[in-house]
Amino acid sequence: MLPNYPVHSFEDARLVVFGYTQRWRVEEFHKTWKSVCGIEDTLLAEATRIVIWAVILAAVAMRIERMKYLARMSPDAPASEELTQAEIDTVIGLTQPKGYKRGDMPTIGLAVRWIADLGGYTGKSSGGPPGSIVIGRGLMWMAPAMKLVEKNDEN
Repeated sequence: MLPNYPVHSFEDARLVVFGYTQRWRVEEFHKTWKSVCGIEDTLLAEATRIVIWAVILAAVAMRIERMKYLARMSPDAPASEELTQAEIDTVIGLTQPKGYKRGDMPTIGLAVRWIADLGGYTGKSSGGPPGSIVIGRGLMWMAPAMKLVEKNDEN
């Protein structure tokens, strides 16, 4: 635990401070895991199945948080940093952004914004960048369309 971590050098102090700077990201993950993924809403009864389901939802929550982080911290990176070409083609097909067609490579900032738009993001309520809830909702909207894109890509 950080409060009890022995600090005997500047490097030790730096590690403790760094650990505290990561706490907010851990809190954001838990919020996404609970609010977006609904980890507490399981109807499973067997402990081993609950654990498996929790791990799957944790991976989903982490991916949403990673997309949010990349869109904010490295918005000009290619969308392929986190998304497959099928996912990119799906969001382009669903949102039909001007100047983009299937096969193009937008930035991660644009792609996440389009996903958030599918999830109901308007940019008006908070005025800030898209959050976990609208990104998660957007990914849910994309899931059925992804199956069609992947099926077409196979043919």
